[in-house]
Amino acid sequence: MNNGLIRYLLGAAFVAGVAILTGAGIAGYNRSVSDMACHSLEIDFKGGEPFLSAEDILDLLEREYGVFVGQRIQDISLSRMEAILDASGPVRKSEAWISGDGVLHVSLRQRDPVLRFSEGRNGFYIDTEGVVFPLQSTHQADVPVVSGPRPSGEDWPIKVVHTVRYLRERGVSTDSLHCNKGGELTLIGAGGEHILLGRPGRISEQYPLLQCYYERISPVREGYKSINLKYSNQIICRKSI
Repeated sequence: MNNGLIRYLLGAAFVAGVAILTGAGIAGYNRSVSDMACHSLEIDFKGGEPFLSAEDILDLLEREYGVFVGQRIQDISLSRMEAILDASGPVRKSEAWISGDGVLHVSLRQRDPVLRFSEGRNGFYIDTEGVVFPLQSTHQADVPVVSGPRPSGEDWPIKVVHTVRYLRERGVSTDSLHCNKGGELTLIGAGGEHILLGRPGRISEQYPLLQCYYERISPVREGYKSINLKYSNQIICRKSI
């Protein structure tokens, strides 16, 4: 037989043998990892308001998912864990994975609320994406508060967010806002005056009227307690609320 052909056949057999051994080794490693038990949890927070602590995350997973420490890695559903965390309210996005040493890793970012709505002991937050989630007993975010009942309508909260953002960008204090059952907003001014804006959604039209009040009316006619801007192109000022 040709020596070159023999060398070729021997080389091919060697490569095939190495591939088989490597494949067997990888398969054996994968089996050993999947048979390994999860022995601990490590949590990494990527930002957002600190509503939930590591202990809260652990309690949530043990309550909603069940026991996972001591379970085989292949029996743990990471997608289900992520779904539980993402549905908790304060969590914006979570990611779970298990490293080769049997450690369950959870990385998550919590939400950044921009407003807090308060009605007595009840209330909720809304974040920059318009997501509404419950108040948390563990932490209170330092954001403007809108007090009063929440009216029906899914777009009402985000319209309030746009109104507050518009005013704050122009230097108007929005530390005190109230709403009534009809969803009309009242802004409490620096001098305690009540500025009725009506239902949110027209702030760009109303802002020039608010400027007119502070720059032209208030300096020459003091003592107004109620300023009504809910009607188009009108400013109604009263001495009483």
